[in-house]
Amino acid sequence: MAVATLNPLAVVYREEQNFDWRVYLLVALSEALAGSTLGWIYQSKGNPLLGGGLAGLAISLGALAAIALPMLLVVGLLRMTTEVTPTDVRIWFGWIPTYRRFVGIGMIRKIEVVSFRPIADHGGWGIRSGRDGERVLDARGNRGVRLELSDGSKLLIGSQKPEALARAIEAALRPGG
Repeated sequence: MAVATLNPLAVVYREEQNFDWRVYLLVALSEALAGSTLGWIYQSKGNPLLGGGLAGLAISLGALAAIALPMLLVVGLLRMTTEVTPTDVRIWFGWIPTYRRFVGIGMIRKIEVVSFRPIADHGGWGIRSGRDGERVLDARGNRGVRLELSDGSKLLIGSQKPEALARAIEAALRPGG
């Protein structure tokens, strides 16, 4: 009896990027502010949940959200991973991926290494859309690879090693590559 197995595709290129340290500092400061505000509320008014009512519950839930949301942001979005396999280009954000984009190698018509101005061109880093409708996936820096796809859309993938990323995609595009 033969057992069929699915072998995972070999990853020919992988890049992991963290956002700029200032983003993490901003998250840490917001966590400290939320925690100190919660401490102040409990110290000055006692435990709002024990003392009462809907107002206390609202304050406690608001404080919990203020503490939890920045951590969810860090875990869910503030890391970008790019992989190239023989069949597709994969980009996702987060240690626990919350946003994923897969582009089939056969959909790529053109590859171009580019420099750009993240704030001026598309309003910063992250998951963005440029003014011309181009989809932008970028964690840091000002360089990347622009893909023109067979449906006419464009995708800009930010990279600290755009030349290596472009070479990996070009190799995957070649027959037998």
